[in-house]
Amino acid sequence: ELHAKVTIFAEGCHGHLSKQLISKFNLRDEAEPQSYGLGLKEVWEIKPELHSPGRVEHTIGWPLDKHTYGGSFLYHLNESTPLIAVGFVVGLDYTNPYLSPFREFQRFKHHPSV
Repeated sequence: ELHAKVTIFAEGCHGHLSKQLISKFNLRDEAEPQSYGLGLKEVWEIKPELHSPGRVEHTIGWPLDKHTYGGSFLYHLNESTPLIAVGFVVGLDYTNPYLSPFREFQRFKHHPSV
């Protein structure tokens, strides 16, 4: 039973609760077909004081323009070594022929919060 005006389910691709909601409310009736993206990932060793094992950060948008979907992630990995997985994904339906997912990943990595 849901009472919120807006509820966001972010349980991954075809999660258990999402499947139930899709079925109950016919959410796929006018849905677009499945889409694909190109992902890039690096693993960085960072200063121990900046490491928070288990921390997950997801973003959408920047540095992509408003016509291109994609986003990024930062996953703080194991406790023994201060490692993070830094990744960036761009939807493969982008229309700008000059867009370089690799270059956009480089721009993302230079953002002050990364």
